[in-house]
This record gives sequence, C-alpha cells and structure tokens, in this order.
Amino acid sequence: MIMSITVDTLAYELSPMDGEVIRIVISDGGGIELGSLYFERAKKTFQRKPIGMDAWGCVDAKIERLYEYGGDNITPKDIVGKCQELIREYVTSL
Repeated sequence: MIMSITVDTLAYELSPMDGEVIRIVISDGGGIELGSLYFERAKKTFQRKPIGMDAWGCVDAKIERLYEYGGDNITPKDIVGKCQELIREYVTSL
C-alpha cells in the first residue's frame, strides 16, 4: 500500500540565514530533498503589500521535485501556507 503524500506528511527544516531571511528545506522525511523556499520579512519597500508588515513572504522557491512525490495532493498554495504557519510558530518561540 502506497502512503499518500501531503503537506502534513513532509519534513520541514527551518534555517535562519540572517535576521530577514529564512530558508525552509522540504524533504520526504527519509533524507531526499524535495524543495527549498526562501522567505523574507515584509518591508516598507515591498511594492505590493497583500500581507501585513509583521508577516513573511515567499521570495524564491524551487519545488519541482514536490510534484514528482506529491502529484495532485500538493499545491504551491498549500506549501506556502504550511511554511508560513511554521515560520509564525518559529518566530513566536524566539
């Protein structure tokens, strides 16, 4: 029986790169890297501001391998939402 892969069954590793950038590496939990996303804290210089000034926005992503593993069960919106949730928990715990 093949287990269904969703955003909740993947493994996430947060790595602060500096005070304003966080990298999140997504893997299958067994060591195979499936994607990386980079988030920056919203700044006054952002041209489009659909998010609050205390939020984090995805500025770069490489997630092609997620589609190989997750198929139709994973969407970019789901991934970004899950990562933003993890960042909120991380920032709150500091």
